[in-house]
Amino acid sequence: MKYISLPSKETEHDPRLTSVTDTGDPLDSPNSDNGFGHGNNEEEQETMLNKERGEDDTVLDMEENIDGMEYGKQDKMDKSILPCLCIAGIFVFAWVASAIIYGFYRTGYMSGTTDNLASRIQFDDLYNGSFLPEFQKLEWTKAGNVDDGAYIYRDHDDSIILKYIANEKTETLVNGKDLIDPNGDHLFYNEFFVSPDSQYVLLSTNKTKQWRFSHFSNYWIFNITSRSAFPLTTPIDNDHQAVIAYAQWSPVGHTVAFIKDNDLYVSVDLVDERRLTFDGSAVVFNGMPDWIYEEEVLKDDNAIWWSNEGKRLAYLRLNESEVPEYQFPLYLTHFNATPYPREVVMRYPKPGYPNPIATFHVYDLETPLASQFGAIPFEDDFSDDERIIAEVMWAGDDNVLVRVMNRVQDISRIILVDINTRRGRTVREENADKMDGGWYEINKSMYFVKKSGSLKDDGYIDIVVNNGYDHLALFSPIDSNTPKFLTSGEWEVDGKIKSVDYERGLIYFISTEKSSIERHLYSVDFDGKNRTALTDINNEGYYSASFSQGAQYYSLNYEGPDIPWQKVLKVGDPNFELVLNENDELRKLMGSLETPTKRYLTIESDGNILNAVEIRPPGMDESGRTKYPVLFNVYGGPNSQLVQTKFKVDWHVFLASSDRLKYITVIVDTRGTGFKGRKFRCGVRKHLGEFESEDVVNAGRYWSQLPYVDSNKMAVWGWSFGGFLTTKVIELDSRIFQVGMAVAPVTDWRYYDSIYTERYMKTPAQNPSGYDHSAITNMTGFENAKFLLVHGTGDDNG
Repeated sequence: MKYISLPSKETEHDPRLTSVTDTGDPLDSPNSDNGFGHGNNEEEQETMLNKERGEDDTVLDMEENIDGMEYGKQDKMDKSILPCLCIAGIFVFAWVASAIIYGFYRTGYMSGTTDNLASRIQFDDLYNGSFLPEFQKLEWTKAGNVDDGAYIYRDHDDSIILKYIANEKTETLVNGKDLIDPNGDHLFYNEFFVSPDSQYVLLSTNKTKQWRFSHFSNYWIFNITSRSAFPLTTPIDNDHQAVIAYAQWSPVGHTVAFIKDNDLYVSVDLVDERRLTFDGSAVVFNGMPDWIYEEEVLKDDNAIWWSNEGKRLAYLRLNESEVPEYQFPLYLTHFNATPYPREVVMRYPKPGYPNPIATFHVYDLETPLASQFGAIPFEDDFSDDERIIAEVMWAGDDNVLVRVMNRVQDISRIILVDINTRRGRTVREENADKMDGGWYEINKSMYFVKKSGSLKDDGYIDIVVNNGYDHLALFSPIDSNTPKFLTSGEWEVDGKIKSVDYERGLIYFISTEKSSIERHLYSVDFDGKNRTALTDINNEGYYSASFSQGAQYYSLNYEGPDIPWQKVLKVGDPNFELVLNENDELRKLMGSLETPTKRYLTIESDGNILNAVEIRPPGMDESGRTKYPVLFNVYGGPNSQLVQTKFKVDWHVFLASSDRLKYITVIVDTRGTGFKGRKFRCGVRKHLGEFESEDVVNAGRYWSQLPYVDSNKMAVWGWSFGGFLTTKVIELDSRIFQVGMAVAPVTDWRYYDSIYTERYMKTPAQNPSGYDHSAITNMTGFENAKFLLVHGTGDDNG
């Protein structure tokens, strides 16, 4: 059991309170008629505060509460839909939160003195950025005639700066004052991308959010030498309406691939524009994902992959013409209510219904287009409706590795595509259903490694199951089906490897070896030996990292539990340190406040060990003389994780910090969640909600028996999958929780999207009883607890 005090920021506080109608005590006994809750899971709250400068980012990417919807062809009006839905959701969130707080004025928990504004966290400060740590976004580069150790960043005046790490000198690539379009107007850009030859900068402007990852932008090319800008493609309209879905430099020179109206184009050397596809439409997507591939498969805004030499371009074509349509009313456009709602039609595949058909294509810039039509066939391929193309990786210039899964994602095949013969063959197959009855997550974890002193043939590193845990395995040569495990143990590698240092023969990765709720950076050699921690494993820590292109330098981000910081370090030189940010203002602010304590612990549920964290009011009395209300925040989605040692000041911290509320919040990761091995997470397959809800009830029972807990004042809430889990908990009728608050819950998995649902439930035809039992159908528990349901009219969880 670990106790961690939140680092104890100076800021202006807004003491204004929102006045609402008296609704009664939200945590009163179940026979009361009124109750209020509030919603936003941990990851969603963090994202709400991370808006990109200048971007129309009202959508805010709130985890799965507004899961994004694809309307097909790039209808300009459609782009405004999701921001409106999200803004409405935020108003609901604020209203519900205010109702909870106001309700407490009528209870003993609201009696006593008012909060000292100089020493307590205030509600308004949760959402004005006061408690957000800053991290500088580094674009590692080999520009400036250096082999390694240079990065590019955006300065406060919109200049683009090249910094050399070794001598800390800087060079201005683009002066912000020079960003003028041909009409003499200043270019306010959202993102920038320097060409590999450092001659041009690609600038996105008028960026408009679509779904979770996708957006539309106008793209400009800025010539660094002439200090002039011109549009990437046809002249941009006077109204500056964003029309390009994606643009990307090739790995060499200054050729750009881009997507417009669902067709793929290439501008070779910025002078020869070629249209590669001609069938883009509302149901055909070339080089970009449709909604479900963006949300559940690629988790990205594009489906194109350049070869290392920039001579070939691989891409997916997605045809969703057989996917059934779904309609819903749109009540707001550009934040204004219209007299009559507009009916929006989207293609939304549900479990058992047709998915989009994905095919794989490669374009060779040096071969006539007429000879390159048609998809590249795979031997022993899944049928069109069974095939999910999950990952694409170039393995040299003549080979591509493609990960293909079956529809329910428990069979994974690695296809080796020979570009010269334009055919693919299976070189590796894994079957999770036979192995442990589980599934495969789509993680995009393959990493190509070239022949070197440590490796006699080209190969790749992948995440592979090793005795029930996700570990690094080397496959060499590239058609090998025999893994050479580089890591092992009862812990897991988190995500794709970070980099390979060919000079030292080292592979860098993040893992949970020290603790499943921490993340540390390690290295290991190509023989799987000499595993070394690059971070301080003697203290709690949650780290992320990015490496320079030559792997001689890396940016290390410390994300908690103390005040986050960011530094550039040099491999092999413990004396080198370039501090980028130590978040001194945040440290000062936290030092001026009385802050809650986080107690990390594990509890047992049906023989399983669950990670949990208890957020305690400052100076909490454990003796039992004071009884505290307890709010459980749950998510519980497969392979997710809420209990982490990250620094975070959020709604739950506010509840504990407030001298009037003095709430304890408990967060528990149930069975099915990630980073504790496959046995722990895969047991939930085919019956979502069963074991997870039992774990929440068992955790609630544990806390209800603690001397300092008011067992008559216990509530549970969650958003998205957490809303579903909250609802399942109330359905169990345990009488442990007096209140349940569910935001955007799934109530029947037959109505959620196919690719997510079938990964964990299989199809309704394969698992009819599982779908029946997971659905919310028994209302008895709802008669014995107060229950609040909050759901957006455009949220796909419904």
